[in-house]
Amino acid sequence: MKWNENDLRMALRYAHIKDEKASLFRDWLMALEPVLQEVIMPKVTWRVFSCQKEEDGIALEPGHLVLPGNLARSMLRDCQQVIVAAASLGHGFDRQTSLYEAGNEPARALLWDAAGSVWIEKVMDELETVLKARPEFENRFFTDRFSCGYGDLPLALQKEIGALLNLPLRCGIQVLDSCMMAPTKSITAFIGVADKPQPARIRGCAVCRMNLQCTYRQKGKTCHES
Repeated sequence: MKWNENDLRMALRYAHIKDEKASLFRDWLMALEPVLQEVIMPKVTWRVFSCQKEEDGIALEPGHLVLPGNLARSMLRDCQQVIVAAASLGHGFDRQTSLYEAGNEPARALLWDAAGSVWIEKVMDELETVLKARPEFENRFFTDRFSCGYGDLPLALQKEIGALLNLPLRCGIQVLDSCMMAPTKSITAFIGVADKPQPARIRGCAVCRMNLQCTYRQKGKTCHES
C-alpha cells in the first residue's frame, strides 16, 4: 500500500497539524511510508452470518451475537446477512511506536500514530474490495462499514466479537478488559449485505463516538472534509 493525497490529509488531521505547518509534516509522513511497509504485518479475518430483527436488536444467527440499539437497526434494516470483520497492523507497529517514544521523538511518534490510524482503515478498505469481488456477493450490495463505539452500538461487544472470530488465533488480537484491543492498531467492523443498493448512512458526525469532543466540529469543520 502507498499513501495517496487523501491519506496524507487525514493523517495530518488526526495529528491535529495546523494548515500552515502541513507542508513540513507532510514530508515527515511521506518518509514514514517505507517504515510502515517494513514493520507492519497486516492480518484480517471475517465471517458471514445471517441476520434477523428481534425485539432486543439485530441477531446474527441464533445464539451468536445480538447488536442492540438504533444504529444497528438502521444500518441493517434491509440486510439478510452481516459480515463481521477484523484487521490488525500487528505488534511491529507498536514496537516502532515505543522506539519513537524512547528516542524522545514526540512529533514523530504523534505522526506515526496518525499514520497507523489511516493505514488500518486502508487495510479494511482493501478487505472490503476483496469481499465485493467474491462470487457469493455478486449482485449484492454492502452497507457502510460500522464498528462498536459508533452511535449507540456498545464498545463492550468487542469481547463477544473477539470470541466469535477467534481473534487471538486468526489475527493475534487480544481484547482487553477495557474493551480496547492489542495491538493498538486493530479494528473490528460490521458490513451489512442486502439485495438492493444501500445509501451512505455512516459517513458523518452524527454517529461518531468523538461527536461531543471533536475539535473539528468546534471549529465548524469535519475530519472528512477535503
